[in-house]
Amino acid sequence: MYEHRLLPVDLPTVIGVAMARNIDILEAQQHVEASRGEVDANIGMIFPSISPQITTLGIQGALSNISNLALASFSHTFPAVIVQWIINPGQVAYNIIASKRRLDASEQRDEAVILETTRLAAVQYYELVLAQARVSVAQRAMREAEELLRIQRLRVKVGTGLPADELRAEAALAARKQDLLTALTSFYNASVTLSSTLNFDPTIMLAPRAGAMAQTALVQENMPIDDMLVAAVQFRPDLEAVRSSLAAAEADKGATIWGGLGPQIQASRTFAPSPPAVGYPPAGAPLTKDTLYRQQKYFVTAGFNWSLATFGRIRTAAANVSIAALDLDRQLEQVQTSVVAAHQASIFAKKAVPIARQQVKAAEEALRLTQQNILAGTGLLIDALQAQDAADQARLRYATAVVQYNQAQINLLGAMGLISQENVTEPSCHAPSAPPGGARRNNRSGGC
Repeated sequence: MYEHRLLPVDLPTVIGVAMARNIDILEAQQHVEASRGEVDANIGMIFPSISPQITTLGIQGALSNISNLALASFSHTFPAVIVQWIINPGQVAYNIIASKRRLDASEQRDEAVILETTRLAAVQYYELVLAQARVSVAQRAMREAEELLRIQRLRVKVGTGLPADELRAEAALAARKQDLLTALTSFYNASVTLSSTLNFDPTIMLAPRAGAMAQTALVQENMPIDDMLVAAVQFRPDLEAVRSSLAAAEADKGATIWGGLGPQIQASRTFAPSPPAVGYPPAGAPLTKDTLYRQQKYFVTAGFNWSLATFGRIRTAAANVSIAALDLDRQLEQVQTSVVAAHQASIFAKKAVPIARQQVKAAEEALRLTQQNILAGTGLLIDALQAQDAADQARLRYATAVVQYNQAQINLLGAMGLISQENVTEPSCHAPSAPPGGARRNNRSGGC
């Protein structure tokens, strides 16, 4: 397909590019900025608002005052500044608390997106490794089928082989070529999927660098499942985000109660020069600067604004708190389930690796002996085909077992909330531990 745009990659490169270019991460960062703006807006509600204004007053016709009636025509433009302060102290306080809790939740969701992107990129990288291994096995099987067909043609040519065996060898070679095409299709699909996570051009074909197929342990093998569950509850950022959302819902309930039932204070003060008084100056008298003087108006009120609608809003806010609590219970259950599932998958994959390795060793030795018998004229073609199939399946099983083990370790580390760019690419061989002082961010560690 696009071999002229081949790009070799390894796991550290994949994780690093995902951290810099992934769209989900960039979007989560903007959600954090939006939450910071909400906090600033709620804090700004504490302070009065300033409204600069410009007013033009024009009068034409009869003007009257206490002494006479005169005809006049004038206009006057004057600026004004209104300083207004309207506040419900309890509502503002709870709104600030709620917005800060939502900011915490958005930051934790941002961290959860980074964690999930790291996990997803690593899993997809190993899918690419497995797809490459399938291509390699298919290519090797095709070469062996080509060699077997060559031997059968020689045997038919010298009169020691049967034409039917040659036809079977040709059919086997055609099947191997189809297997290779299928493996290549899977490889290209894995490359496109990983390119999407990395926000790359999908026409660039990603290929793992040599030596990628290796069993990698990331979590200490003797770590009890109870400790894993405790680590997940403590370190999973998405779980902390739900906790923060629950706290924000509780603060919203308090803001609703205070907004509907609490006192409200209003204060306003206007600074403006006054226009000329109506009918002043008298007819024929010059207009002087004395007709302009500072006018200051102010008022302060305090009271309540009660409405039956308030009780409906309070009921809605209380229901939202209950919903947030249920979301927390659901998220906790999902976290525990993901840890147990990843742990079990890791155990089974680890047991499968040595068994698959032994299968490869035995199958390849059987294929070698069968090929020698074919060369010596004492073996049957059907035996060689069966031995070849067994060797191919054994190689694929081994590659699959190694990749599934690596993916299970990645998933287990992610389920505990301990995955990061550093401990995925450079395992530290230590058990996860809680950082001092309850700090969590940037203090994750995993062990092999």
